[in-house]
This record gives sequence, structure tokens and C-alpha cells, in this order.
Amino acid sequence: MSSSSMDQQQQQGSGGHKPMVRIASILYFMGSSMLVQFTTKAIFTTYQFHFPLTVALLQMTFISIVTFIVANPEVSLGLFKSLAPLAVINVLNVVSGLVGTGGLNVPMFIALRRFTLLFTILLERFWLKQTHDWPTLSAMGIMIGGALIAALTDMTFSLYGYSAVLCNDVLTSLYLIMVKNAPVTRGLTTTRMLFYNSTMSIPLLLFAMYTRNELGRLSTAPQLQNPEFVVVLFLASALGLSINHSTFICTRINEPLMTSVAGNLKNAVMTVVGAFAFPDFVFDPANTLGLTLSMTGAIWYATRSALKARQKTMKDTLLQQQPVIGKDRLRKLSGTSQDDIQPIILHQGRNDSLGMRMTQNQPFSPE
Repeated sequence: MSSSSMDQQQQQGSGGHKPMVRIASILYFMGSSMLVQFTTKAIFTTYQFHFPLTVALLQMTFISIVTFIVANPEVSLGLFKSLAPLAVINVLNVVSGLVGTGGLNVPMFIALRRFTLLFTILLERFWLKQTHDWPTLSAMGIMIGGALIAALTDMTFSLYGYSAVLCNDVLTSLYLIMVKNAPVTRGLTTTRMLFYNSTMSIPLLLFAMYTRNELGRLSTAPQLQNPEFVVVLFLASALGLSINHSTFICTRINEPLMTSVAGNLKNAVMTVVGAFAFPDFVFDPANTLGLTLSMTGAIWYATRSALKARQKTMKDTLLQQQPVIGKDRLRKLSGTSQDDIQPIILHQGRNDSLGMRMTQNQPFSPE
């Protein structure tokens, strides 16, 4: 896909997208997220490479270079200043997610990540003044309840890991809502936003690495002498572009809450695979019950959202259809000016009940 066609597609808002487009964006986000999380989990657990800031720096550098080559964006100091808060949130979000990935087993990490849904609802309620109907809240309750059941079975409590993941939940919710609603992001293509976001993240990460002396310790890491690890590290860096791009796309086409739910659907799959792929998980029946409940709530919300999107598309299609006696046709037949159209329509309606229904009534609402 060319950069121009990609940018045109990314400039569209969330309204008007067909259900298949929404589903495709969700699958793109889920697939990218699974790949990058399994790769980073292997780096921290299998290869014991405990340098999360380095991994984040490599990801941001890769994103900055690729997006600049693809989009060749115009560098604007004003945009850098306007997007600085989003870049700070992004850095904190990425680093806390990497720390949490390395500090907890996959099922426990996923269980705690489901609290992103709760924080998203709270931020939308008190910041954006948005409300949600009872089916949405019920689905969220089932997902979070299942996560709590799974969390209660964790016998390897880590305050460091728990704190990192819960911070990651809050920052993810804030990041998604800012991407969707911040005025400065409107009119920017996804590729340009990724360029500015990643470029501003690089000096912040370098400063954090300097304060933690990660650069000095990195030079003695034995993993860097392993060609296999270097390949995995490069893949993790490249996949950072995919997860950031898919997050932007999914959030812009859908709503932030739907992106959070898609993340939970992905997490349900990751839990099953991660339980067998990594040695730091001990099976417990309560975990299975909690994860099943959480996945049920996620599927409920995702299905309901897709059906609502389809109904909206049907309604918009009906509204765009020409009525039996349209204003243009009526003006042509009667030779009447625009200001006289409405009285004639009303007069026609008194003589013809069918004509009145077709010209005055709204099309039926599937909702």
C-alpha cells in the first residue's frame, strides 16, 4: 500500500466505517500485540535480558526511521511542542509494559492488564463526560471479575511487577483517549503521528538510561554475543512499529474502549499459549474459570459493538436514499422555488397519506 493511500485511509474518522473494516483493524491490532508481547517476553524470560529501556529505545528508533522514510513528514517545531505530552505518556506506557512483561508470568500479566478496561471507562466518564449503557458495563464487569478471580490464585506476588502493570493500565487508557480525542492529533495521519511520537521519545529514553546507568551495564551483557538473541532483539524492535501503528489504526476506526476489549480478546489467546510456552506458569482451575469469564465478557462486548456498527451503516444507507417525492424532483415538476417546497410537501401529504409518510417520517431505526 502506498503512503498516500495509507494516509488517506488513516485520516478518516471512526464514523462511517463498515463492520468488516472495524473487524480487520481489531485483528491487526490483536495479531501485532501478540507477536510483540511474546517476543519481548522471550527476551526477558528466556534470554534473561533485563534491559527494558534499551528495548524501548530500539523500538522507538526503528519507528522513527521507518516512518520518516515512508511518509517524509514535514518537521514542525510547533507540532513537536504540541505532541510532547503524548510522547511522555507513550514512553511511560511502553516502559511500564515492558517491565511488567518481564516481572510477571503471562497469565498474571494478562489478568492485571484487564483493569485497563476499568480505567478507560472511568476516564471516559469523568474526563469526556461519556456514559455507557448497562450491557457495556455488564460486559466490563464480567471481564474485570474474571481477572480478579485469576489474580486471587497468584502465589508469586511481586510488588514491583504488580505496580508496573497497574501503571501500564492507567497509561494505556490515557494514551488511547488522547490519541482519539486530543485536538492536536486531528488532521495528522497515523504515520506522521508515529514519527513525532517516536522521535520525541528517543531523548527521554536516553535520559532515563543514563540516570539508571543502563548504558554502562549494557556493554557487559553476554546476550549481545549470541547471534540468535540479536535476531530476536531486532524482531522485537521491528514489531514495535507494528503494535504502535495498529493501536493508532484500531483506536481511530473504533473507540478506545473497543481497542481495550480487543486487547483482552488477544490476552485470552495469549494466556493459553503462554501457559505452555514459558516455564513460569503453574496451572490452577480458578485461573481457567476467571479467564473464561473474562473472555466471555470480551466476546459479548465485541459482538455487540460489531452489530451496532452494522446497524448504523444500514441506517446511514437508508438516510442517503432518495425519497419517492424528493425536493429536487418536486421543484422540477412544479417550477416552485426552494422556500415554497415545504408547504407543497405538506399539502401533498394531506391528500396522500403515503406521500406524507415518505416525505416526513424518518426511516426506521434498527436500534
